[in-house]
Amino acid sequence: MSLRVRLVLLIVALVALVAMALSFLYLDNLINTLSNDALERSEQASQQVKAFVIGQINQHASDYEVPSTKPETATLWNEIVATDRDLPTMLEKMLALSPALVEINIAGQTGKILASSNPLHIDGMLTPLQPFAVWKNGPLYRRMVDLMARRPDYQVRVPLGFSGQTDPVFTIQVVASTVLLRSALLPQVETLAEVSGGALLISLLLTVLGTNRVLRPLKRIEQTIDRIVQGNYRGEESRARLDKEFAVVESKLNLLGQRYRGAREDATELKHNVDELLERMASQLDVASRLAAISRITGGVAHEIKNPLNAISLRLDLLRARLGAPEDELIAEIDILSKEVRRLDRVVKTFLDFSRPLEVRLQEVDLAVLAAEVADLFGPQARLAGIALRFETGENGAAASTSLAPSPMIIRGDPDMLKQAILNLVTNALEAMKSGGNLVLRAMRVNGTVTLSVADDGPGIPPELREKVFQLYFTTKTKGSGIGLAMTFRAVQLHNGTIDFTSEDGRGTTFRLQFPALVSHA
Repeated sequence: MSLRVRLVLLIVALVALVAMALSFLYLDNLINTLSNDALERSEQASQQVKAFVIGQINQHASDYEVPSTKPETATLWNEIVATDRDLPTMLEKMLALSPALVEINIAGQTGKILASSNPLHIDGMLTPLQPFAVWKNGPLYRRMVDLMARRPDYQVRVPLGFSGQTDPVFTIQVVASTVLLRSALLPQVETLAEVSGGALLISLLLTVLGTNRVLRPLKRIEQTIDRIVQGNYRGEESRARLDKEFAVVESKLNLLGQRYRGAREDATELKHNVDELLERMASQLDVASRLAAISRITGGVAHEIKNPLNAISLRLDLLRARLGAPEDELIAEIDILSKEVRRLDRVVKTFLDFSRPLEVRLQEVDLAVLAAEVADLFGPQARLAGIALRFETGENGAAASTSLAPSPMIIRGDPDMLKQAILNLVTNALEAMKSGGNLVLRAMRVNGTVTLSVADDGPGIPPELREKVFQLYFTTKTKGSGIGLAMTFRAVQLHNGTIDFTSEDGRGTTFRLQFPALVSHA
């Protein structure tokens, strides 16, 4: 809900509350005025009727014998009132004192009506009603309900009797009806409703017009903030129609926008610098990882060179000590030296071949197809060894299948080099499992990368040897060369990939090769 709508609703609600409060006070005052007038007229009518009855009794008492007791006097009064022909006429005239008066009754001690403004009620019993004064002093909502819905009648009662007598001889009842009060009240209520409705409409119109004018500077400020958010930083604008206070606020917002633009440009430049720094760090980390790999390789080579050199040194010492020995003994020693020298030459040649930069022929390669070809190649050998070799594919960690991937797992790489790397892993796995088991090649495409895992059920790699598996010439096999995993490690590095493994004693080893997937922009 917009600010303008909220302001309009708030002001209209306040005006409505004020109008309701004023209407409540006006109605209270109006009902009190009508009630007081009706009560005064009722009491006035009851007193006039009382005076008239007393006058009529005094006037006609001489026509009768003077009673000797009070009961006889009461009986005489009842007869005078019941037979007086002027009394009903006088009671009817008393009704003209107020529109609220509907009936005047005079009843005896038994409650029997002796005289009434309504001839039909004569000889009937007097009906008790709620006192008018009690109703007039009640709460406004009760009186409003009575006037609008219930419409009951109320009475003013005046006793008439002997002085000092507990039970009066007559009871004068003046009946007032709320129906007649309602008739007098309704025109006033209708006028009040029209005035209140008009006030609400006028307040609504004035509020709409006023909020348009008052909120216009705020709208300009909102537009200025929107310009700042959108990158439009106009510093100077015409503010002739704005109030002074809002003009100052807009000026400060424009200044803030200019500063925000500078901060945004600085942040953009900083982000660019950070990106460049991250690229340099990534390049340095790549170089560092390659240097670490070379360091592991050269460490292995140095170790392999050191042993034959030590042997040569010892044999030369023996030759010096045996220069006087027969010729056949010298030939045997020289043969040993020749053998060690040839081994050293072979080690150095292998190191040179490994360290020589390779020409990587990059092209689009489906890694899943390469893995499937390796699985087919080693299938017969695995069956002869009692090993279940299978190839699986999947995508985003979904359930694998024995068929090729539903979508190609394309990377950029040298197919011969990658295939040789996979061959080395499968060969090692088959040689590690001597008593059968399962060997699974699984190609997966997950979040923009292609992963190939080679998992076996072999004995696993001992914990103390796991840090050495990628070192050149390191092997635990009697006839192994120790260059297979080192070659695989180098091939993965040259393809901007990663290689790692997990191993558990007695439960097997899993090697994972991960490469960036080739993104198609078609």
